[in-house]
Amino acid sequence: MPKQQLGPGGAVAIGLASMLGAGVFVVFASAYQISSGLIFWSIGLAALVATLNSAAIFQLARQIDRPGGVYTYSRVYLNKHFSFLSGFAFVFGKVASIAAIALVFQRYVLPGQNFWPSAVAIAALTLINILGINRTAAVAAILSAVTVLFFVSVSVLGLASNKNLASQALNQFPSNQVSAVLVGAGVVFFAFAGYARVATLGDEVRDSKRNIPLAILISMTAVAALYFVLAWVLLNGIGSDLNKTQTPVALLFEQLTGNQWLTPVVAAVASLGSMLALLAGVSRTAATMSEDGELPNVFKSRNRFGSPWLAEVVIAAGAIALASIGQIVWVIGFSSFSVLFYYAVGQLSAFFQPKEKRVLPRIVNVLGFALCVTLALAFGLETFSISAGILLAAWVLRTLWQSRKNG
Repeated sequence: MPKQQLGPGGAVAIGLASMLGAGVFVVFASAYQISSGLIFWSIGLAALVATLNSAAIFQLARQIDRPGGVYTYSRVYLNKHFSFLSGFAFVFGKVASIAAIALVFQRYVLPGQNFWPSAVAIAALTLINILGINRTAAVAAILSAVTVLFFVSVSVLGLASNKNLASQALNQFPSNQVSAVLVGAGVVFFAFAGYARVATLGDEVRDSKRNIPLAILISMTAVAALYFVLAWVLLNGIGSDLNKTQTPVALLFEQLTGNQWLTPVVAAVASLGSMLALLAGVSRTAATMSEDGELPNVFKSRNRFGSPWLAEVVIAAGAIALASIGQIVWVIGFSSFSVLFYYAVGQLSAFFQPKEKRVLPRIVNVLGFALCVTLALAFGLETFSISAGILLAAWVLRTLWQSRKNG
């Protein structure tokens, strides 16, 4: 049993920090470049997928308090093969997320540098996580509070401005509208994908069967509302210039206030908060997989603070290696595909829960599963082939290792 436990406030802080991270600083520009005037359809679809997935996690977390999230849930309600694949997809996808967010941190703070600022940020946050989950939650609470205050301020200032460029921007449509909406939704989903991070903490949250679902509900609702407002404010203030910038929030804030330095500072804060929460969730999933014999035993080693320190270090090293590639959108694609696969397994797990343990009809899980698969396939053949190939290779290696260990 871990020595440190979070209350509901700390759980909400980790959920907010996971979603209000670096993704929001870049995904709106990328989504607009893909879906143009249909961007609100993309945001709405991403929000719907996230809501359906959070509903499944809500239902599952009410019954199971062990760390690991969908990895653990699918082990109970499906089988070990689905469990391994979902756990590996989560770890692989979130390592990519950490790398992508570290690159956003670098883009806003030290844009002229190579990947070393990303590496330093990941290493520093890993050290904080190694010192225990309460320190993680305390830092996440501070970082998410600063980020929320900034986005609310930008939203208020943007709504009060009179530029009114949104109508012009929303009249531009891509040639393949359905595909554009789907891919745009997949990109925006990257910014939503932290809503169930707290579920991976399991019994490190006090009264986890009550507080984990509550934290997911609060953080998901708050962030979804804020994203819609931010998208409107960006379109209203920047318009079609969203096609031309890699730092849309910085451009808007500079236009509204004339201030050039505050946005990079807040982007750095948001990035650090998001990476901190990600490192906590991913390492605990890896540790739980190790406890179940799905990964080498060394990954379950915990220090006196209850942190899986070796898993933290290995995951950080993988994120630093991916960050050295330097392509944010490419990394986001692989991350989103893997996480959508993970949540598709979560929907299956919720579908097979016994009737007496369910709180939602099975049609919710059917729709959620279908939408996860649809968005994952929308990223294209290359992303699908490589990501699916990595998952298949991991499953084959795991099967061979298990056979040798048991033989």
